[in-house]
Amino acid sequence: MAVNCLYVVAASTAASAAALQWWAASFLDAPRDGDVGGGDWLETSLRSHVTVALLANLAAHVLLVLLLALKTLFFVRLTSTETRKVLEHIINYVIYKGTFLPLVVPPNSQQIILWSTWLVLLCSLKMFQSLARERLECLNASPSATPLKYLRVYSALLLVLSTDLLW
Repeated sequence: MAVNCLYVVAASTAASAAALQWWAASFLDAPRDGDVGGGDWLETSLRSHVTVALLANLAAHVLLVLLLALKTLFFVRLTSTETRKVLEHIINYVIYKGTFLPLVVPPNSQQIILWSTWLVLLCSLKMFQSLARERLECLNASPSATPLKYLRVYSALLLVLSTDLLW
């Protein structure tokens, strides 16, 4: 199931990138009133709300592909209890942190992007950390745990630690 979900999200990401490329090409080729030409293409593209929405969609898809790939790499397949606990952690984190974000962040697009990126990264790290901790507890209780399973869990914890230090 996890690999199938990863394939679906990867295909959706490719479709999102193709849609963004098509929109940007058609948007830049269309004649504008008062457009002298030779202007900044990035500034012209970002004036469109559709372009910004497509960019945000592509960024969300890329993040989802990255998270699913890391989950598949470190944890292969989640049990039903692990999946339920991860969803609970994500919902609680978004409710408790996400509701207070608009109260703290000034209504500036750069600040909103910065703080939202921080929130998503922190939520992802907490998700991997809680998954690794719970998987490690299960491995310690299991007499048939292999060193490869321990290596995957400790690698996930090392990823969380190194990203925390880098951030």
